[in-house]
Amino acid sequence: MHTPIPQNSRLSNGDAAVSAALASTNNGGTAEIRRKSRRKPSVTDATLAPRQKRKAPRERAARTWVDDTTALLERNQIRMSVVLMAMLGAAHALFPHLRPMLRKFYAISYYKPETGMYGKGLDDLYLVFFWIVLFTFLRSTVLDYVFVPLARMGGITTRKGVVRFSEQAWLVVYYGSFWGVGMYLLYNSPYWLNMQELWTGWPLKELSGLFKWYYLAQFAFWLQQIFVLNIEERRKDHYQMFAHHIITCSLIAASYTHHLTRVGHVILCIMDVIDILLSAAKLLKYLGYSTICDYAFGIFLVAWIVGRHGLYNWITHSVWKDSIAIIEPGCYSTSGELIPGREADLETIWKSITFQSEEICYTLPVQRTFLALLVFLQVITLLWLYMILRIAWRVVRGIGADDTRSEDEDELDDELEELKKR
Repeated sequence: MHTPIPQNSRLSNGDAAVSAALASTNNGGTAEIRRKSRRKPSVTDATLAPRQKRKAPRERAARTWVDDTTALLERNQIRMSVVLMAMLGAAHALFPHLRPMLRKFYAISYYKPETGMYGKGLDDLYLVFFWIVLFTFLRSTVLDYVFVPLARMGGITTRKGVVRFSEQAWLVVYYGSFWGVGMYLLYNSPYWLNMQELWTGWPLKELSGLFKWYYLAQFAFWLQQIFVLNIEERRKDHYQMFAHHIITCSLIAASYTHHLTRVGHVILCIMDVIDILLSAAKLLKYLGYSTICDYAFGIFLVAWIVGRHGLYNWITHSVWKDSIAIIEPGCYSTSGELIPGREADLETIWKSITFQSEEICYTLPVQRTFLALLVFLQVITLLWLYMILRIAWRVVRGIGADDTRSEDEDELDDELEELKKR
């Protein structure tokens, strides 16, 4: 549940493309770009794969209505978010009889005065939807009006450099905030440094207000990430990222409906701190602090291996061994007692995860489903580890750390844009 290392860099052959573009420009502009193209690569220009010849830019395919729709959504993220939130606010103010329903968008549902805790139900989706809209508004607004100006103040001149700096700065803010909340909840929980407590007392159907908001907001963030991934410019690793986000959202949703939020909470904390380190290292790279970036990358590499291949697999092992040892497989009643002879068929499981029944089942097929999702996520993480180790080898060789997705094509685009202005 994290922001991963991107896929292989794009290998393009820009020398021919640049030469063709230069032929149509004046001599002064030509000399400048040639000097730029002949300069010795710096540490911050290094890419994961060896530098190869660039290919000429491909002609764009004819645009479809899907392309036009996604472009419209991408350009109007702030406007759409403001309109939706304004409509909810206006309806809440003008139509008092709708307030009980509209309140579900803003407040946590299923409060139980007798315990001071919150239950779960389908009404929680209202809050998730609201936070998807709010995250869309916050992300777009902060990127456009805070981080883009900061990137330019920091000396970043390329279009893609500004965009990537802004994206990573937003992720540092998000992960930093939610990792802080998550660690506060974890430190004050009974399962702090105690793996067995992840399973004791299951099913825990009630949550504190802060914990429930934290978990649903994390779910909303990852759903919003799928939205962003599909409306903004696609990158080389689009499908890997899409698969990662789908698995992450599936794990969060399944752990919530199956009352395994303790396990999900620990995994989120492990992943978030690593994402902070990754995004921070990228920010240093974009700002040109190459040496500090390499040290930050080293810290990130250690944290990645310990967190995503050490602690994560420890938790996966606990799902495999401890969960069945502590939770007797079967279906449980509202009071949490095992129902003798109750079969966990698909209908029973479906009703429990859609909150149509108070019964909840934890059986071997359910456990194996969770294990399969965790293993799939680990496979993707191992593929990214391979890419990280290749970057680490570049650092050892003195070339420097860089994003695995090459910025060559983006730098070529920027050069061509400058030529067109002359």
